[in-house]
Amino acid sequence: MRIDDVPTQPLGCCEMAEAMPRREALKEGIGQISRSFFVEAARDAKVEARLVPVDDGASEEGHRRRYEVRLEIDGILLGRHSSPPPMRGEALRERFDADHVQRHAELLRGFIPDHLAVEPRILRALKARPNPPRRMEEGRRYWTTIFGSDDRRAFQDTNFPWAATGRCETNIGAFSGVMVGPRHMLTCSHGIDWTPPAGYAADWLTFTPSYFDGSAPFGSTYATNIYWARKENNDSFITSPEDEYDYTVLVLADRIGERTGWWGTKSYHDYWDGNPNWWHIGYPSDISSGQRPIYINGFTMNGDDAQDDSHEAIYHQADVWPGQSGGPMFGFWDGDGWPSAVAVQSWQSSSTNGASGGASLVDLVIRARSDFP
Repeated sequence: MRIDDVPTQPLGCCEMAEAMPRREALKEGIGQISRSFFVEAARDAKVEARLVPVDDGASEEGHRRRYEVRLEIDGILLGRHSSPPPMRGEALRERFDADHVQRHAELLRGFIPDHLAVEPRILRALKARPNPPRRMEEGRRYWTTIFGSDDRRAFQDTNFPWAATGRCETNIGAFSGVMVGPRHMLTCSHGIDWTPPAGYAADWLTFTPSYFDGSAPFGSTYATNIYWARKENNDSFITSPEDEYDYTVLVLADRIGERTGWWGTKSYHDYWDGNPNWWHIGYPSDISSGQRPIYINGFTMNGDDAQDDSHEAIYHQADVWPGQSGGPMFGFWDGDGWPSAVAVQSWQSSSTNGASGGASLVDLVIRARSDFP
């Protein structure tokens, strides 16, 4: 029996607040962050780093002050483009058996860092400013759309658990993801460039948790390794069986999850079909041009009855748009203390939107976290 063969239902908002009680940070959040960018330079290049105050002192708060971080690099080869390195990786060749999943149940649990407050309500909800949507061709499954009134809300909140979500970038574009381990991030397959240089599994990806208008309050990093159940063919459409496997788990260069915390992971069960307590977070291109995250909650999902729970399309009508792809579909469970992702946003047709999840998603998390603790 898998660890959640008899699943409990995700909680509603009132119950959620009791299951994940609010608390202040247990210590001050002063630590180290890193932000990577890539250049071509001479072998004897030199770097000078400076903190330049950008306030006049009037807005100082105690020992805090706002700075520009300024890097001056002597020896840059001007006019040369340089990207993050491609990723190595492995496909999940076969499902883990129930005993294996049970032995690794700890790898599916979330983590709350002491320097973050826990806040079950999103505090800084903002007015969303949508851009005009484009027209879409009937009969195609695209990467998401809106049904009826738009219920999405932009937000700016770096408390736990919201800090663990973030913005991905590849040479295909920007999309969404969530931390599921200290250096492990869950997102969609169709955002990955699966045509890398020879010897690699996929081309580059960067991830910035809590990205907001270019700000990176926990730093940013890039992926070094990737795990997948099935590669999407990058043709801009999701066809079957891609709709059952549109998820990947990436290993990041930095342990950025120790700054943001990370979420748990669960296998979606059709037993949860019709439950109205699901949430989603992502970075839509039609609101603030993908510069601000949105959330939507209180919607139902319905796993495809013709597909196995180990890998299935999961239908819903939550409002989504390109850029939200890869963002987690998640809920809260009694006794956990954190949310758990059960799927990622994937596609839409003229009648429904679709996420992708199942037990294979859980297996990918176990594999990535076991290989790269």
